[in-house]
Amino acid sequence: MKLNVYFGNQKAGYFESTENRGVIFVYDESYLSNENAVPLSISLPLRKEEFNQKQCMPFFSGLLPEETARKKIADYLHVSEMSTFKLLEALGGECAGLITISPEENPELQKQTYSLDSVNYELLDDGRMADFIKKMNTRPLMKADDKLRLSLAGAQEKLALANIDGKWYLPLNGAPSTHIFKPTREGSLSSLAQNEYICMKLAKNFGLPVPDVDLLTIAGRNVFVVERYDRIRLGNSIRRLHQEDFCQALGIMSNMKYQNDGGSGIADIFNAIKNFCTVPALETRKFLQYVIFNYLIGNCDSHGKNYSLLYANNKIELSPLYDIVSTVIYPELTNKLSMKIGKHYEIQKITKEDFMVLSESVGVKTSVITKIFDDFKKTYAKAFDALKADDKVSAEVLDKIHSFFEETIQLYFLGKNC
Repeated sequence: MKLNVYFGNQKAGYFESTENRGVIFVYDESYLSNENAVPLSISLPLRKEEFNQKQCMPFFSGLLPEETARKKIADYLHVSEMSTFKLLEALGGECAGLITISPEENPELQKQTYSLDSVNYELLDDGRMADFIKKMNTRPLMKADDKLRLSLAGAQEKLALANIDGKWYLPLNGAPSTHIFKPTREGSLSSLAQNEYICMKLAKNFGLPVPDVDLLTIAGRNVFVVERYDRIRLGNSIRRLHQEDFCQALGIMSNMKYQNDGGSGIADIFNAIKNFCTVPALETRKFLQYVIFNYLIGNCDSHGKNYSLLYANNKIELSPLYDIVSTVIYPELTNKLSMKIGKHYEIQKITKEDFMVLSESVGVKTSVITKIFDDFKKTYAKAFDALKADDKVSAEVLDKIHSFFEETIQLYFLGKNC
């Protein structure tokens, strides 16, 4: 059985489940003959030969949700959570970036943009919106609606909607969404939506590139809302932009996203940026800013899937920051970093010396690292103060993040253990 793989408005190839070779991917001959054709991924360069399961699975599996979210969806669909093929058959209509996957040849997928009309978007009133949020546990990704086929990578439950002139719409028939909704979790992580909102706003206050975010209350729950950086509004239509995370780009399975499990390290991502980005000097420095910011807020869950390449305006660049939270404020979560800094995984053991080891491993001067820390030190007071005026911000959560940030940045300059 084959699934058609579209890259924007072109059929790029097919993803096939074979009897004796597992799943494979093959580029379409007509796609390869186009002089403007581009690879779906750094890990899937243009060629006539098929890509075997080991070669293509990291990219295609990376389009799907992870962990508990993936299991819930698989249980709902009555398919194995291990079957990437079956899950993409059901959910591949709205993936990250420019990728769309369809079981059948679909002329509708030949268009680059989707007009903002009732054929493609259905207006949601407050009641239906609340219903979607309430039932996300039992109706993952709203799959009960057969008009909707979407896949949202990541381990957290999500909902993809389109904002059109200030109102929320349900995308239909493969039309692109513009925003992702992430309702707060229950229990000990009930402040997670609040946490992510604060960290994203804080990053913006430091001048780092981040999408616009909001914190809404729907059905009595805090809901973190983030604008998709891989979608763009063009007049009366919405267009997709291509992107891929670094697990996909480096050919690493999502279940091996942590460095200690065989996933990418900071140097691996740095070198990929240096080798493939259009302006590597700019993007590698930006990546180091991202790494240091995640360290300073205490985000131990910053791994290869939380950094991406964005393909736009004939350029390859590092995507804006996303999925950033301070994990250290939750005692029940590990303080072991997803990617080690210098010689250590444990965030409390990181010293200035570890950042010097890091600078050596990526081939930059230690002064580059120090300058980034110095810039954060000069502006962090104003960055946090600006958030205190935001009436959506929890003072308790903000204070915890501020305390950790202040302690780590001061200890860096003292050169002692953080």
